[in-house]
Amino acid sequence: NGQMPSAMAVERREKMADAGGLMWQPSPVNKRSGVTVFDAEQSGYNVRFITYLSRFLLCFDADCQKWWYTRASDLPRRASTEEVDAMRLKQFGAFSASVEVGLQEYKGKNGPRALMNSLLKRYCPDPKKLAQQRERDGLSPLSDAAEGKQLREIKEARRQIALLFGLMETYQPVEEITKLLAAIDNGSISRIEVVDRGSGYAPGYGAPLVTFPPPEAGEGFVTAQGRAKLRPSGALLRVDLLNRGFGYSKPPIVEISPPAVAARGNRNEDGSPICGATAKAFIFRNGVNKGRIERIQLLDEGAGYTKDEPIRVKLTPPEMLLADGGVPATGVAVLEYEIDKITIVNNGTGYAVEKPITIKVEPPPLTARVNMNDPMMARVISPDQPLPPTTIPNKELLRRMPDPTDPNSVINRANIEASKGGGGGCIGRACYDKKVVAYAYPQAQIDSYRQFRSNDDATKVQNVEAAISKRKISASSSGLEKDKLPLIQTFGRGPSSSSQLLSLLPEGIGLEYDRMLKRYRLSTGDSTLDWTQAASSTKPIDPEFGPRGRSPIEREMELGISTYLRFFGSGAICCSAVHLALTPIDVVKTKIQTNPVKYTSVTSSFQTVLREEGAGTFFTGWAPTFLGFFFWGGVAYTMTELLRRFFTEYAGDGAQEVPIILAASGLSALLGCFIICPFEAVRIRSVAQPDYAPNIVGVLQRMVKEEGPSSLISAVPA
Repeated sequence: NGQMPSAMAVERREKMADAGGLMWQPSPVNKRSGVTVFDAEQSGYNVRFITYLSRFLLCFDADCQKWWYTRASDLPRRASTEEVDAMRLKQFGAFSASVEVGLQEYKGKNGPRALMNSLLKRYCPDPKKLAQQRERDGLSPLSDAAEGKQLREIKEARRQIALLFGLMETYQPVEEITKLLAAIDNGSISRIEVVDRGSGYAPGYGAPLVTFPPPEAGEGFVTAQGRAKLRPSGALLRVDLLNRGFGYSKPPIVEISPPAVAARGNRNEDGSPICGATAKAFIFRNGVNKGRIERIQLLDEGAGYTKDEPIRVKLTPPEMLLADGGVPATGVAVLEYEIDKITIVNNGTGYAVEKPITIKVEPPPLTARVNMNDPMMARVISPDQPLPPTTIPNKELLRRMPDPTDPNSVINRANIEASKGGGGGCIGRACYDKKVVAYAYPQAQIDSYRQFRSNDDATKVQNVEAAISKRKISASSSGLEKDKLPLIQTFGRGPSSSSQLLSLLPEGIGLEYDRMLKRYRLSTGDSTLDWTQAASSTKPIDPEFGPRGRSPIEREMELGISTYLRFFGSGAICCSAVHLALTPIDVVKTKIQTNPVKYTSVTSSFQTVLREEGAGTFFTGWAPTFLGFFFWGGVAYTMTELLRRFFTEYAGDGAQEVPIILAASGLSALLGCFIICPFEAVRIRSVAQPDYAPNIVGVLQRMVKEEGPSSLISAVPA
């Protein structure tokens, strides 16, 4: 075997001159040996990926193109179009097999990422660096037309590489694909969708900060910016005390007016009736603040409240009479806010349009559900000290209110405690506030659905391939120089099947990110494509891509006489060796069947035979056993493969493999019964009647003479 520097292995018999300048490296290890289809799938490179990578190389690699057209010299001069197509199919299969071997260098989770970077480095170079290299080599600059064509080729190579890795299902390099698509698209944010509006936002804190991720295309692009707008969620966030009251011996009953929509009979989205909020009051039972209200805690936030309607909070009066100094407590309800919308301030550049962008929205402040204007809640006054009757701070208390920049303030201490996390794995407000979920959708004038090549870029090579198929030109007269190779048309519908072998996905097919699968999938813009389906799918966008793409790699090799002889030898050796080793068990089984009175069980039968007849008796009839299963194994093994191929070809594409194998095996075993039965008859007679004849030849002759030839196969129906 040999291996290309680009990790695409090839056959050793290929000469360097025949390969159009390809450089080969000797590889003493056959890396494809022992690699099954399952192993290839586990590595992430499914058959569709390998096939499409082969097409990509033949379309974009000049050396591979040269090899492909050089192989046209192997075509017979008088071959028909059908014969040429069949040989080209075989050559494509050999090339795909070499690609599969080369992919063994890119195994594991990080293999696809390394492979993508290698392809991008080789086929998508920086045009500026190419121009600088031409200048260093003393070459004149490219013309405007040539430079435009070069740029189109690089962009189309990026698109095709993105589509190639979109075929992967395992270990798909999602981040790298996104970055690649961003370089193609250079998208800007066009709209923002708020999926979950979050919860727990309070009035007075201002709009939360909206953060966009940096552009996937990398440096030199502009990060998008946005601004969030809040709206009431319809629920209450908290109930603040205005006056703590005095004279309470037990917590007062808190009554909150229901929303106005509840009186009109409106219902929630799930059909349940709209209910007002409920709350519970707590009092100081001891200390200097005994008889005052400590706090009011919401039990049910309610739903349906609006910003403009008055929300009344009523607390039952204290048990102490007003004349004796009792003071009723008062409170006010605070509405909860949620994200209404996110407006775009700067659309940004360098984003991929195929994958929605997750936007981060700043969560509510840790103190949003706490009245930080209350001196006690702000820890300005300790609960052990006398509290003022009202929670509205005076000038002195306002001066002592916590400074957010002070690391020892209650807010910063709360942040430190919240960063330690809760018991459920959450941190801070995330423990009881819903997170905002929002996605931004970029838009670009050109995306992965648009191809960059012009039709003129592919006309020449299409004519060359068609001429090869019709045998009008030879590869040596095609004039294909390494640096002047024509570019193969994408998704060609040329006159020959070989041009379809080299077709790529056309304009109109791109990539879309599947949130459920968390990977990219091929799409036509309005629906995703499942390339695991056969060509009989309801929407066969490219029917040649699936079946014709799979056949070179999974194409069954034509078998000759030497191969079937090896099948025969393998089955014969395996079956005869196994049954020869099991001869003692067959002897004991026959003893038990022919003389059940004397031989009652397997263990005692072994002991009786060993004691009375010796160890050599265990191999009585070994010769017919060995010979019988030698021929039976050889015939059955060979016929199974022969019949399987016959039934598969007869059933056609899409046939179930398991029933075919079972049918082939069953018929082969039936045929083998006629072969093994005479040998088994001689063996059983030798074991059951040791004195019947001196050897197996004598047993065979006496059975035929006394009982007739039919006695040798009389047990076949059984």
